[in-house]
Amino acid sequence: MSTSSMPETETSHTDRSRPREAVGRLRRLSTVLATALRGVAFWIAVVLPVVYLPLLFADGGRAASLVSGLLAVHVLSVLVGKGYDPVR
Repeated sequence: MSTSSMPETETSHTDRSRPREAVGRLRRLSTVLATALRGVAFWIAVVLPVVYLPLLFADGGRAASLVSGLLAVHVLSVLVGKGYDPVR
C-alpha cells in the first residue's frame, strides 16, 4: 500500500510529463533567444554604417584597421540578422 496521497498512475504520469515540460520550455527559450539575437544583429547591421562611414574619411592606420574590423562585424550582423522581421 502506498503512503502518498496520489495514486500510482497519477504519480508516474506526472513524473513522465515533467521532462516533456522542461524540453518544451527549453525549446521556447531557445526560440526566444534566437529571435532576440537575430533582432540585435539586424539593428546592428542597420546602425553600424553610421559609425564606420565617417571613419572612412579619417586619416591614419588606426582608422583603417577600425573600419576593417567594423566591416567584418557588419557582414556578420547582416548574415545573422537577415531572417529578422522588424514588423512582427
